[in-house]
Amino acid sequence: MRKIPVLLLLLLMPVIAFCGNKHKDVKLPVSRWREVQRMKPDSTIVTFMDTLYIQFKKKDSFSYHNKNGFIYRGGYTIDEDSILDFGTANYKIAIKRPTVLVLTNNTGIYVLAPDLSDTGKLIVIEKEEKALPVTNIDQMIGHWTVYKRQAKEQDGGTIDNATTIRAIFITGESTDGKQGFIYSGSDPGNSPSWYVKSLGTDQALSCDGKNPRSFKVLKCQKGEMILEEEGVKYYLKQFK
Repeated sequence: MRKIPVLLLLLLMPVIAFCGNKHKDVKLPVSRWREVQRMKPDSTIVTFMDTLYIQFKKKDSFSYHNKNGFIYRGGYTIDEDSILDFGTANYKIAIKRPTVLVLTNNTGIYVLAPDLSDTGKLIVIEKEEKALPVTNIDQMIGHWTVYKRQAKEQDGGTIDNATTIRAIFITGESTDGKQGFIYSGSDPGNSPSWYVKSLGTDQALSCDGKNPRSFKVLKCQKGEMILEEEGVKYYLKQFK
């Protein structure tokens, strides 16, 4: 395995230019970042498929996700020790320059570069596009991943991973009566918390498992699906 001692030396250098006055709130400019390299804590380069994307927004807000994963949103803080805290994850800011952002934690070193791709664009329903009726669960078959969650009242960035939907896999009719599976943010890939029982005539997706749940299907067309449950909307997409 290759080592990068030069980068390790950089990581050990104090980030005085970034921190400045320790008693002054540190803010990051509006920007988007994409992970380009990952290493173990000893600076050994490792391969990865779950690319990390981070977007810093106005008013100290953020969104971050791993490739094809759940998008976390909320407010961030940076303390006097350069600890970047997202609430659901935190990193030490080792290097912050216009063209490189290096984050570290107890599991690794993450090197990010400015994200110039279209990964941060939201997928929305155009006003002139009318959502077509969903009359058969076969219209929903496939793997769906949540890319946006919207509540009537903002929850301040607090996310309950045990109940928040991360992904849905609709299989269609089967002999065991399970027509799909729903994963929460804390479910492993082989153990979903809920299964889909049926799609009603009122476009209600009836589910059971850890507890009964019902989702209103607002849209399912052109590779996008929108579900609603008790005022919370989930926007899902079939990522290629």
